[in-house]
Amino acid sequence: TKMGNNKIYVIGHKNPDTDSICSAIAYAHLRKTITGKNYTPARAGEVNPETAFVLDHFQVEVPRFMDDVRTQIKDVRISEAHTGRPDMSIREIWHQLEAEKVSTLSIIDEERHLLGLITKGDIAKTYMGVYDNSILSENKTPYKKILETLNGEMIVGDPDGVVEKGKILIAAANPDLMEEYIEDGDTVMLGDRYESQLCAIEMNAGCLIICMNSKPNPTIIKLAQEHNCNIILTPYDTFIAARLINQSMEVRHFMVQKAKTFHPEDFVDDVRSVMANNRHRAFPVLDHEGKILGVLTRHDMIDLDKKKVALVDHNETGQAVDGIHDCEILEIVDHHKLGNVQSIRPVYFRCHPVGCTSTIIYQMYKENKVEIPVNIA
Repeated sequence: TKMGNNKIYVIGHKNPDTDSICSAIAYAHLRKTITGKNYTPARAGEVNPETAFVLDHFQVEVPRFMDDVRTQIKDVRISEAHTGRPDMSIREIWHQLEAEKVSTLSIIDEERHLLGLITKGDIAKTYMGVYDNSILSENKTPYKKILETLNGEMIVGDPDGVVEKGKILIAAANPDLMEEYIEDGDTVMLGDRYESQLCAIEMNAGCLIICMNSKPNPTIIKLAQEHNCNIILTPYDTFIAARLINQSMEVRHFMVQKAKTFHPEDFVDDVRSVMANNRHRAFPVLDHEGKILGVLTRHDMIDLDKKKVALVDHNETGQAVDGIHDCEILEIVDHHKLGNVQSIRPVYFRCHPVGCTSTIIYQMYKENKVEIPVNIA
């Protein structure tokens, strides 16, 4: 998406007088009328009392103030922001990253406010890192996410609930040993052994995850209901289920919350140094309300549209707005001596030895047979 709107700023010198301001307004109107392009009057300094009186008397809007015409993010074609929700599971996020062929998702709320970033690298850390085995309950993981991740079915319990407490463990030992390490609220992953299922329920497990879709006998189901123990069936074997279950956690617990962000007004010069020292490939661009507009990538920085400028009433670098060397000068209309403004390509340059720039612009209206509006006249 292109953030800027292809304006051509018509701007006079610093500490502008009435000629500088009025020339910018009149020339912008003339060129817009002739070309249809978005010529916009601007100023490089404060309006003096005389000029303020003139603009107020003829009810002409004061040109916008620009103290620097260097390239800003709003002049760059930024990339679309690929987004996700904070309640998506790690598994859902991974599938979205793969489907959209990106390495970063911006996590946003319903109003598109940025909440954080998640990358493939962050997900790899959740998978490769050694986490405490109570992480499901610490993060109050919804059972719905576990069911989605394990392709499971809850045959006892409320699918809208969450893992309230306890750790997660695999019941590989015989029931006598299980009694030593199963505690209140634990999530126990096991097979179709009746004795192990019975032991886990009697030890007040919070949930049984039974692998290979092995439906327990009615006695186990009845006991589970009496002990408020949930039962989930999954088609996966114990190894696969154990490998997948951590992916059921919501991304809100793993996203990078203090990600580096930019705003449309930020200057590209400043942005480059930040990007060079930051690990992320995509940097969210936010509006003043913290809502995401897109992302800035290193590739985007290749495709820069420098600000386009027409200078009136001056042609010297020392009098020009800051950043004049980092913009594209298209036109110059002036009545002063020749200065030292340089351009990257040929420009339209009109300079007459007359009393003011406004006189030259009046002549241009006549030459182009463009009617001068009363307030601009």
